[in-house]
Amino acid sequence: MYKLRTVLPFLLLLAAFLFPQLAKASAYWMEIHGSGKLKDPVKVEVCYGFIDDLSARHRTTGAEFQEIRNFQFFILNANGTKSKLELQIKGDHWEGSFIPDKNGTYRILGINDQQPVLNRSKNPQENVRPIDLMCGAYDVGKSSETTLPAQFMDIILKENNGIYTAFPYRDMKPVEKGTMLRIFNPENWEKNIPVNENHQVQFKPTLPGLYVIRQDWYDNTPGTFLGSTYGKIRYRNNYCLWIN
Repeated sequence: MYKLRTVLPFLLLLAAFLFPQLAKASAYWMEIHGSGKLKDPVKVEVCYGFIDDLSARHRTTGAEFQEIRNFQFFILNANGTKSKLELQIKGDHWEGSFIPDKNGTYRILGINDQQPVLNRSKNPQENVRPIDLMCGAYDVGKSSETTLPAQFMDIILKENNGIYTAFPYRDMKPVEKGTMLRIFNPENWEKNIPVNENHQVQFKPTLPGLYVIRQDWYDNTPGTFLGSTYGKIRYRNNYCLWIN
């Protein structure tokens, strides 16, 4: 037992040194910033990076970061009017902006279905095609009552007395009971919560900053994309919530 306790930490440290990707969780996220006032510009930053083994979030600017150019982003206002959000590269993030001209909730929606296949093995059936989605909301004045999903994978978030309820959807339908949502707080601690019988998950933010609510789903239908064969498609939706 003494030898095991001595050797195990060394092996974990060695694994983190030899295989640093095991200590990093990479993903896309967005940050939405504004005054909450009518006619004041709203800035949307879209980033790519990783969370290190000390739970610090880092922005990176490699090949995955460049893939942000293939995201299609839209603004959905309280009246259901949809407009395109154009992004421009700005150092360590891509940035777009819009000006809210009506009170209510503005939903920010994005999808990138043009990423190359992740070649993980010599066996093509082990390869994965990633499709990333993002969503978030921005309120001006009184928030609107949002009840319907607006993209293939979506999360609708409602707040009451500091408690948030997330309603995840897939293919415009509520996901089944037991589906796992992963919630990252501003310190990047992760909590996994299963969807209950009412097709929802509840949580209470305790810190200001960025919260990411993540839903993953795998479609095990094989295919070929951009000349590469894959065995399944990984859909990932990140709802990005900024708490002031």
